[in-house]
Amino acid sequence: MAAEPECWTAIGDFTYSTGLGGHVRFIVERNTENPALHGISSDEDKGAGPRPVAVFTHPPKGPVDWRDTWKGDRMCAAIERDARGIAARAR
Repeated sequence: MAAEPECWTAIGDFTYSTGLGGHVRFIVERNTENPALHGISSDEDKGAGPRPVAVFTHPPKGPVDWRDTWKGDRMCAAIERDARGIAARAR
């Protein structure tokens, strides 16, 4: 489901606390060539910049395609819920 980097536009973000004063910002993007395709990236403010988390379609047409490092993470359900909320509101 990958697409060229210039084909994505940010449509919203949300932040979760990681405890001990840390936080992770999640950025939700929509693909400009395929508006049903959305991406989620994370940025932990450690200087590395946003990193891919997952790709999904909205409306849903199959499971979320999580990056290997995120598969099975206990935060996935909440991340998906919040990202889909942003996608639905940005229509």
